Amino acid sequence: MPEPTVHGRLSLKTKLGYGIGDLAANLVFQSILIYLLFYFTDVFGISPSVAGLVFFLSKIWDGISDPLMGYMADRTRTRWGSKRPFLLVGAIPLGLSFFLLFTPWPLNAFWKPVYALVMLLLVCTFYTVVNIPYGALTASLTRDANERAGLTGYRMFFAISGTLVVAGATKPLVALAATPQAGFCITAGVYGFFAAVLTLVTFASVREQEEPERFEKYGLRDIWSILKSNPPFLVLSAGMVLHLTAVGIMAAMVNYYFKYCQGRESFTTVAFLCIFVSAAVFLPLWVTLSRRLDKKTTFNLGMGTLALSLGAIYFIRGHEPMLLIPAFVFAGAGISTVYLSPNAMVPDTVEYSQWKIGLRREGILYGFYYFGQKFASAFAGFIAGIGLELVRFQPNTVQSETALEGIRVLTTIVPIAFILLGIGVIHFYPIDAAFHERILAKISAAKESA
Repeated sequence: MPEPTVHGRLSLKTKLGYGIGDLAANLVFQSILIYLLFYFTDVFGISPSVAGLVFFLSKIWDGISDPLMGYMADRTRTRWGSKRPFLLVGAIPLGLSFFLLFTPWPLNAFWKPVYALVMLLLVCTFYTVVNIPYGALTASLTRDANERAGLTGYRMFFAISGTLVVAGATKPLVALAATPQAGFCITAGVYGFFAAVLTLVTFASVREQEEPERFEKYGLRDIWSILKSNPPFLVLSAGMVLHLTAVGIMAAMVNYYFKYCQGRESFTTVAFLCIFVSAAVFLPLWVTLSRRLDKKTTFNLGMGTLALSLGAIYFIRGHEPMLLIPAFVFAGAGISTVYLSPNAMVPDTVEYSQWKIGLRREGILYGFYYFGQKFASAFAGFIAGIGLELVRFQPNTVQSETALEGIRVLTTIVPIAFILLGIGVIHFYPIDAAFHERILAKISAAKESA
């Protein structure tokens, strides 16, 4: 049986059970972020611009389905709670659709993009069904700010662990098969299986705290009012989209950078391990800094570190492991805050919304929050795909100097531009620890006077 919280504090079992759900999510999400564009262009045989368009079109559907999923989660009432049932329903379809996304059917030039788009839409749909309620559980498990920070730390440790698996194991697993097509298909089957099983483990490991205000209903027409009454959420979402777009472009382009600019495709795995091992190692430091400073300052410090590291990588010409490895390690240290900071900040915006309108609406807020994440990953794929087309990239051939320089710029300079914009936006995020305490006090006072 899942263990309930006691006075807002969470048991170790709950923290581990909840956290492992993000390992499951990242087996899917990071595979799409890091490898799907490369798979489409260099393995499945779709042009970069069409592949980028497939990424972008999938987010039009997410723009509809994500808020609707949050709306449904807020209105759902079962003996398992309002969020947990969706983990049970969506786990197996998510794993199966992910496997089919990387299944290379022998299709012609017209049907390949159609198949890619349909399967990506299915994966996005089931990822929405699972991950939006999963994310909203953070605000449902405890209101204690320090417990949330600790819970987010566990969750992000597992998220980075999932990313490490994808970054470090994918290319070696693919290489074990007779062809890249078979290798990606088998690897996706393994990841899809574990994504489904671990999601079910999370369902069995946590229990929602029921709070009366969460049972009050609202209509679809109220969604815009909920969003516009929450400026901190809008600021956080905008900054997060900019930062995740930067990370997504860089992650997608690392495959091309080492295969074509460095002539060392096998070093791709080393670079990703440098990034994500470093992200995991630095996570406790960022957790500590977020408590001693504040969450937005920590977020901007981390992303500034990433920008400086990418600038160094741009100026490294030739294969120089003694320079590349430290640069990617520091890049990973900065990326660590992308996992930690926004996920620790968004529950505070749930309380902000409750203070302003008198009702908790974590489902709809998390619906838009996760749409922002997926939009960023798709926008990154779109930019990378169109960028490769513009620099006249040709898969599996020797590239021109224009194409090589374009790959370098897409890997480093373009992400830096998005990071700087994101830092500027996050600077205006208003909720610090003292502000959050005042919000909780006002919510408590409103309850007592009701």
